[in-house]
Amino acid sequence: MEHLLLLPVAEPDLNKLEDAYEVAEDIATKNAGATIRVPKFFQYDGASIPSPAWQAIGTPFQPRFMIAAVFHDWLYHTHQLDKKTTDALFYRLLLAHGVRKTKAVLMLAAVESFGTWYWINDKDDRDYLKRLAARIKADGRDPADYAMP
Repeated sequence: MEHLLLLPVAEPDLNKLEDAYEVAEDIATKNAGATIRVPKFFQYDGASIPSPAWQAIGTPFQPRFMIAAVFHDWLYHTHQLDKKTTDALFYRLLLAHGVRKTKAVLMLAAVESFGTWYWINDKDDRDYLKRLAARIKADGRDPADYAMP
């Protein structure tokens, strides 16, 4: 099972929300035999759950959601998988980390319905990936190992 180590970020990247965490060590998972790796230094802002839904679903940094959310956000940035496969992996990881099926189905429906807005990388997203690639290189690693565009 995946293990996610995060650090709170005092000054998140300009492309992130005010409350961001940074992956403190690489994390990997398998999907259809392929390995998906999220690099150390990737910043993300938890599961995209609107605050009115927090009472019913949970907060963005609910521990059972965090691994699924970090892979989902990473794949929305890199497009290693198509959107449908990415959303299905999100659902599978939610279930694998203890989210009840009813809640996981609701969360899957939300990313299927509203994720299209976030799937297309804008200039800010592309610039963020360039800054992240530079940090990875400075750390002695190859961004290509993470399927970075």
